[in-house]
Amino acid sequence: MSESLIRLIDQAPYYPRCSDNKTAARVLPREYAVKQPYMQVNQPGLVSWLVFDLDHTNSWIWEDADLPEPNLIVSNPKNGSSHLFYAIKPVCTTDNAHLKPIRYMKAVYKAMAKALDADPSYSGPVAKTPFHSWWRTTELHSYEYELGDLAKHLTLELDSIWHQKQANIEDVEHSRHCYLFERLRHQAYALKSHHKDYSSFHDDIEDRALRLNNFKSEGFSADLSISQIKATVKSICRWTWDKYTGSGANRGVMKLSNALPLNKKQSLAAKHTHTARKSATEAKIRRAARILAKDGKKLSIQRLAAFTKLSRQTVAKYKHAFINTPLHQGVISIKEAFGHGAQNVKNAVHQITAPGRDLGSRIATPLARASNDAISGASRPIFRPTRRPPGRLFSWVMRFIPPTLPLACLRRGEVSNANGG
Repeated sequence: MSESLIRLIDQAPYYPRCSDNKTAARVLPREYAVKQPYMQVNQPGLVSWLVFDLDHTNSWIWEDADLPEPNLIVSNPKNGSSHLFYAIKPVCTTDNAHLKPIRYMKAVYKAMAKALDADPSYSGPVAKTPFHSWWRTTELHSYEYELGDLAKHLTLELDSIWHQKQANIEDVEHSRHCYLFERLRHQAYALKSHHKDYSSFHDDIEDRALRLNNFKSEGFSADLSISQIKATVKSICRWTWDKYTGSGANRGVMKLSNALPLNKKQSLAAKHTHTARKSATEAKIRRAARILAKDGKKLSIQRLAAFTKLSRQTVAKYKHAFINTPLHQGVISIKEAFGHGAQNVKNAVHQITAPGRDLGSRIATPLARASNDAISGASRPIFRPTRRPPGRLFSWVMRFIPPTLPLACLRRGEVSNANGG
């Protein structure tokens, strides 16, 4: 038996996924899984093979790219596509694993996939089973590479998105994944110090991610799937738990001189914080206005306030943030929403002052009506039926009315006479 095949069986999961198609929906013992055309070659949480999916017919492109030769070339004789297998020292990828080796491995894989013109979206875990009768397998050697052996021939690019200090929400609002990532990672930075172990920290971030997964209500075609949410949460939690210390969060972001007095620093810092909060609020309102306009809904202060979960006063104060937002047909104009000459009005388009009445008229009118009804025998109640009981003012006034004063009873059809008649 080939050494590479022996290693493939030893490093495979005990019960890998396998089948005769790419779905690999079956689960069999690995001794039987190697007899299927497709199988899972890496264990969950442990990467022993770097597999590259070549959709083109040049299975020997690694020679043109000046890369080390793969261990196995498994190609499809019908269309010429192939999988290249590189055996590497196993890299642990569990939640408790160190992040640096994982990032290093991902950087090596990304650079090699680019050099080999491989499918960048392929991530396994299912691959063409080497030595199966469906495929043409070429075994070149059984050497086990170190990641450094492969990196010597590459120019690695480490992703620097984690080091961005500010959440770039407006630039990524078109993508659900990026928007969730930007919102969630900054929450994770703040919450790390509140947890003593990784498990509770991960559960907290996952709960917040599920609450943020309401993209369908914000104008997208659908929400993210649970697997997509978990992948994003895992990426954020692992980096934050292993790498983030909080030392570069906001302290010193303004790079103020040490020669400035403390009160001056505090004043400048307060202005900086106010500007940052103002910009975040403007961006939130502007984004909501674009989503509502895209859906063809009327743009109003009340609708924006409900969408952004801000007060109507705040939305009215930031109306300049969306006054230039392009609207669809049928959406009311900003002039219609804020115009008509209304001044200093926050909760309504018009403010109508009620006619003034002095206290004497408010008291005398019901009493005079009651006395007249009592004399004439009318059955009209003192007050017209309303949903609310008489106010405290009337109750307070009644305390000072002499009991001999004729009053009409509150029950319809009954009249009371102070003389007993």
